[in-house]
Amino acid sequence: MKIGIAGPMTLKLLGFDFKNQNNLPKGYDFPMISMLINAILKKGHSVVAYTTSTGIDKPIVHGGKDLTVCIGRRREHHSARDLFSIERRDLTTLMRNHPVDIINAHWSYEFAWAAINTRIPTIVTLHDHALTILRYQTDPYRFMRLIMNYVVLMKARYLSTNSQYLYNLLNNRNKKKARIITNFYSTNHEENASAHMEKSSYLLSVSNGFGRLKNISTALKAFVIVRQNYPDVEYHLIGEGMEISGPVYRYALQNNLTEGVRFIGKVPYNDVIKKMKRALVLLHPSREESFGMVALEAMIMGTPIVGGKKSGNIPYLLNHGNAGSLCDVNSPHDLAKCVIKLLKNPDLSELIIKKAAEFAKVNFSEEITTEAYLAYYRNILYWS
Repeated sequence: MKIGIAGPMTLKLLGFDFKNQNNLPKGYDFPMISMLINAILKKGHSVVAYTTSTGIDKPIVHGGKDLTVCIGRRREHHSARDLFSIERRDLTTLMRNHPVDIINAHWSYEFAWAAINTRIPTIVTLHDHALTILRYQTDPYRFMRLIMNYVVLMKARYLSTNSQYLYNLLNNRNKKKARIITNFYSTNHEENASAHMEKSSYLLSVSNGFGRLKNISTALKAFVIVRQNYPDVEYHLIGEGMEISGPVYRYALQNNLTEGVRFIGKVPYNDVIKKMKRALVLLHPSREESFGMVALEAMIMGTPIVGGKKSGNIPYLLNHGNAGSLCDVNSPHDLAKCVIKLLKNPDLSELIIKKAAEFAKVNFSEEITTEAYLAYYRNILYWS
């Protein structure tokens, strides 16, 4: 098959020999779609990747033998005012000029809308619930995204969701069009996990953005309690907005919550994985997750997780508390209690690490998910 994959992707992680990585457009910091493309290529299929980037004034195409990368223009958040019309136009043109047998468009926004407009058979893979996101981030940008989501779901013939949790949020009409195909971890992570690396003395959170949804403010308050019991333990924050002078730092400074906290900000993906492997605990305070990729990566890398018992897909991902510690993420005291329990009980921590890795390998491997996508693609082409 010649398969189109449309969505935000980390260009440097693609299995493509870009002549000059330093001159690559920015793209996105979202490895999952790049991992899926690489996995499909390993199965012997051809792929055309469709994405967008800031910093370019016209669409760019990098052609290769088995992988072609098509990059359209992307504006900043104000582009939502016109429902991403320029982004959708670039993507639709690129898709028509570089056609495929089937397109798998990720997220129910500009990528999916553009793919549907081509009339090429399209699967829309959902990675979030637009209405839930709007409830946590009530702003014009998210309202316009909600409108796009409704348009896409109305037009789409085939859907997939990345978790049972997200599937359950669909109405009955959309459930009939959907399959559950979960996210997965890269086989490279198993190799990284097997390499010996000593644990350091820090807790870690990986999060992009600072607000009610990501809930880093509660985690900072919980860390104060943890540090009272373990004064040598630090708290490292990675992701957009987590840097010195960023919104999380300013909040922590205003509320006297900076002691023992390292505000690291954005780092390359492979460095995130290394930091994750060395962490004592991954503190995942998000109030809602449609899947929870950061938690899955920690499960494979051998780091125990503290997550929310009502945080969307997190309870299922952590096997209802058998593969991680579940708590009330709205309570700094409960968050701290779960972290301290893991720090106090190395045997418990090791047992959770072992169970988490086993659960992840059985349910979220690259092989399982890639084969599920390929089977869905074949079915749709047969029906079409």
